[in-house]
Amino acid sequence: MYENTAEMRTSSMELEFVKGHIAATMTLIHAMIDQKVMDRDRLDDFFAGFISQLPHNRDTLGLRLVLDQWRQGLRDGREEQELRETLFEVINGGRHQG
Repeated sequence: MYENTAEMRTSSMELEFVKGHIAATMTLIHAMIDQKVMDRDRLDDFFAGFISQLPHNRDTLGLRLVLDQWRQGLRDGREEQELRETLFEVINGGRHQG
């Protein structure tokens, strides 16, 4: 666990940094799908292969979950606008009831 508040803040900042990179990458991918530069099925196949090579442990659980949820949207044929709208929701761990 964390030894002090500074370590906890650093870990939180690192997580936000990673989330930002995931969001930026997926935004670029959405743009490429929208411009017909990328094919959904080939993209899904790529991510399936990538996920299958990740170690199945606690360290990769978050990444695997985000990618699996996003891939589900691709397979379900969701429109790019709908995928973009749920992007941050997926990265933040799902819908929050308010």
